[in-house]
Amino acid sequence: MNPMVTNMDHAHRCAEFHKKDCNCCEAVLHGFRDQLPFPLSNETMRIATCFGGGGVGMSGFCGAFTGATMVLSLLVGRNGPEGNREPGYTWSREFGERFVKQFGDNTCKTLQIYEYKSPQQKENCGRIIAQTGDLLAAFLKEKKLLPAKGK
Repeated sequence: MNPMVTNMDHAHRCAEFHKKDCNCCEAVLHGFRDQLPFPLSNETMRIATCFGGGGVGMSGFCGAFTGATMVLSLLVGRNGPEGNREPGYTWSREFGERFVKQFGDNTCKTLQIYEYKSPQQKENCGRIIAQTGDLLAAFLKEKKLLPAKGK
């Protein structure tokens, strides 16, 4: 039986993936990978690659925010056009509001105040990634979106 991972564990896990050269989106998705109620293949994990740096470095949505939204989509998204997209939209919108409240915005352009690829930028992203992991873990726990481990 696996114990539930605490919020700080998620923050640490996400930050550790970033230190191993995962981009912000990859780090958050990898940080939650083994907490999902189903396995994700390595091929599936590739989906996060081009969302780092606000989407291929274009400074759009923060990659950590995008990774968290991917986790939410995996948990409550629909399987096809016949499904209801509202649960995914509702939970992601509410999480997005919390993200903006904590960080002031959800765009890489606004959050990344340091020169790209500088040590300060990597440190700033690492902090945002870790805090996003913590924020998402708390959100998932509050909303009971993850099943208890070992059941």
